[in-house]
Amino acid sequence: MKLIILTSSSHGTASRLLKELNNNPNLEITTVVHAHGVSPNKKRLLTKKIRKIIKIGILGALNGIRIRKWYSYHNVIHIEELCNELNIKYEKVNFINTNSTVELFKNSRADLGLSLGNGYIGKKVFSIPKFGMINVHTELLPRFQGAQSIIWPIYENIKSTGFTIHKIDTSIDTGNILYKEDFPIKFYSTLEKTVRFNIELTRKKLGKALSDVCENFKKFNDKSIMQIDGKTYTTPTIFQYYKMKKNNLKLYKLQLKNDI
Repeated sequence: MKLIILTSSSHGTASRLLKELNNNPNLEITTVVHAHGVSPNKKRLLTKKIRKIIKIGILGALNGIRIRKWYSYHNVIHIEELCNELNIKYEKVNFINTNSTVELFKNSRADLGLSLGNGYIGKKVFSIPKFGMINVHTELLPRFQGAQSIIWPIYENIKSTGFTIHKIDTSIDTGNILYKEDFPIKFYSTLEKTVRFNIELTRKKLGKALSDVCENFKKFNDKSIMQIDGKTYTTPTIFQYYKMKKNNLKLYKLQLKNDI
């Protein structure tokens, strides 16, 4: 299976998973495309940010910036450096949905595209590989579309999390589900500790699962499941955040009680 990888992060999911994918003798990574810009349409991006701030409030937006640090990667090298180490072709483009991206995808003649840490990918890109593109979402679909990992299940008083590998379509996190894995959340006394521990656990499980799905894509695709009744989440308001903290502490105490 010939793969092309698209990533918007220099030190993210692609850097974390690339070696494991490359170690699979049945997979050939033709190119890693790094889209290092945010958006060519500055006006549209600004409008989107303003609408989000209006929706979640100034405090929610500021708190969201703080929460983002909980999900940062540690001890991973720059994706370009890693590609050079593994002798994988590395290409840099300004933005995800550009003509340069389209040309690189066409020239790769890849069977399957992987999205590892991106925003919206247009059809002119995801439709190019023979079998389209797939994405890794670090929450369970369709229940938590667009959601940041761990925090929204806690908000909903759910004691499990996980990840989903799904096909990419014209919306975000709505394509057919190829693989899904869930596991219990291990709770800590603070929400930050709970998130940091469980997101790392999720990331440790991703490589093997993604490698298997890519290698046996036809089998997984034939058994893929259409998403129905999905629910979309975004950055929490400050009031939602405090509910998350409250629920986390409650579930942590319950966990301690059950462990006795």
